[in-house]
Amino acid sequence: MKENKNYKLIRLIEQSIKDFKLDLTDCNILLPAALTEPALAPVMASLAGAANIYVPARDIETVNKTTFFVNELDLKSRIVFIEKENPQILSGLDIVIKGEGVSYIDSDFISKLNENCVISVFPKNFDFINIEGIDLEGCAKKKIPVITVDPDDKNLMLNKYFAHLTVKRCFQANMDILNSRILLVGSGELMETILGLLKTMGAMVYAAYTDRQQDQLYILRHLHEVDTVIIADYPQKSELVIGNGGFINIGDLADINPEIRIVHISGKMEINPLAFNRVFYTPEVITQNSLNVNANDIGLRALSDTTAAVMKVAQTLIKSKNRSLLPGESQVSYNIINAEGPVVLGKIIF
Repeated sequence: MKENKNYKLIRLIEQSIKDFKLDLTDCNILLPAALTEPALAPVMASLAGAANIYVPARDIETVNKTTFFVNELDLKSRIVFIEKENPQILSGLDIVIKGEGVSYIDSDFISKLNENCVISVFPKNFDFINIEGIDLEGCAKKKIPVITVDPDDKNLMLNKYFAHLTVKRCFQANMDILNSRILLVGSGELMETILGLLKTMGAMVYAAYTDRQQDQLYILRHLHEVDTVIIADYPQKSELVIGNGGFINIGDLADINPEIRIVHISGKMEINPLAFNRVFYTPEVITQNSLNVNANDIGLRALSDTTAAVMKVAQTLIKSKNRSLLPGESQVSYNIINAEGPVVLGKIIF
């Protein structure tokens, strides 16, 4: 295979499989239709040993790209492109990766799954906390676990990717980091990771935490000094970070520092008042209730590693239930979001 984008993709896939010790031998798996790099997930599942792979996509690009790799690598898995999941397919699945293109997992969908199936979630915006499109209670009633990777997992390094995305957005908007005065507003491990990166790049950072009401006074004291505000409220703690009556009041922002620039990663903002007061913000499209991220933002390596991690946690849970998980085999921490606790002696309490 020539040294080009196709070779790079395969090299990344193989490295992700190795790093996360992904082994899907003999598994039947339903995958999302990833528009950013449509061949990545099915090729990865095949190289990891999956028996039957189903992808809810029939568009020419997805089919042609995947078929190219099937022929180039002589892949042995059966890869099937479908318009919609049917009962025969659903009943034979070991793993469902819930993401783009996969139907809403409702009571009808759940009723077709076998009781040993595991559902792993892969949101297109990489938000593994705010989960949509699944009847969690219905899955629990059938004792089907729904799992997500831990977004703070150190092996996966999602927060580091998001921190670098923050810097990228600053540069794209012609905002300097070195010697700049930056107000960082948010919560959680993501904010701490961004804070660490900005400091190493030479920025003077004022950190305000959305779960500390007293930090509003701190913001008012320093708002006139800063060049940039970065919003990274994830998991979201504030009902409104910037707006009328928000954690940062839009009136204060416009009066004290109308030339300020805003970089958004996560957190609720009132856009119309910002536009009315001609306050610059980026990106142009703001996701209010979740992470403002997509696969194009964070790059192919992050996409490959996250894809492997999402499949890996399903593999780990299946082995935990079968009590066949070996020491050191679990590479990614995860959460069972519709159960009362972790797997204990092969059992899950719903």
